[in-house]
Amino acid sequence: MVETQARLHAALQETHPRTSDPLNTLAKNGFIAMETIGNGAFAIVKKARWTKLNKAVAIKIMSKTQLSDNIVQKYVTRELELVRTLRHEHIIHFYEIIETNMRFYIVMEYAENGSLMQLVRDKEVTLTEARVRRYCWQLVDAIHYLHAHFIAHRDIKLENIVLDKKDRVKLIDFGFSCRTRQEGNDQPTLLRPYLAESCCGSYAYASPELLCLKKYDPIPADIWATGVVIYTLLYRLLPFSSNNDAKIMREIIGRGVHFHSKVTVTDEAKELLKQIFVPVALRIPVEIVKQSLWFHMELAEE
Repeated sequence: MVETQARLHAALQETHPRTSDPLNTLAKNGFIAMETIGNGAFAIVKKARWTKLNKAVAIKIMSKTQLSDNIVQKYVTRELELVRTLRHEHIIHFYEIIETNMRFYIVMEYAENGSLMQLVRDKEVTLTEARVRRYCWQLVDAIHYLHAHFIAHRDIKLENIVLDKKDRVKLIDFGFSCRTRQEGNDQPTLLRPYLAESCCGSYAYASPELLCLKKYDPIPADIWATGVVIYTLLYRLLPFSSNNDAKIMREIIGRGVHFHSKVTVTDEAKELLKQIFVPVALRIPVEIVKQSLWFHMELAEE
């Protein structure tokens, strides 16, 4: 993998105007670009056919000309460094990273069954509690892996959780992710909690401490966002609001979470959410989330 990346980095320098088209660059490297399947603040994602392996992949394309030096240093460089190291069955698999003078290309596994957001919006799909629990267990397992490796995702939401052809969860988009300890430190538990300064992600998934617009610990913020995912899958609506005003969101959250009586949800699921939707000092870590009764009770699949 390292040799391949070095070869691509050396060989693919876009120095001629005719080669600046990203589709030309992809074609040179054996990728046949297809439709656009995602758009973000700094990138687009295209489906492509990888001729070398004869398989579909997703390629995240970021234009250097549209990114400030600060964004490149703060987010892109960090994302490229992180995705090279991630190896977990419920985190999207990364194959290649191609860098040219004009763009970054991240080649990754293609998830055929779309995102959980698409699933929630599809009224023809029945989301039983057992099915929701299976998805959420896989998501929590991925987050446990990240947190155990001192990585915070910082943008957990339904749009960033996709399903492969076997209906398994894959966590994607590490553009806002960060390490929560310094590399090479042999005693990370002796360090103070890493405090993030950037307020990133969606307000609908933002924890109250993040909404204070001050430095915050991104690890428990990930847990809060996970709780929003769980609630939204169970009830098919957000637990609080999607208002983009931090003060209003803090006021709404301050009223507490409401469990709608029109949807039947087990007490065990509600109890887990009650342990997540609390102030940061009381919020349970991912290890305790995994031990919750909800994940270990018998639920019949419908």
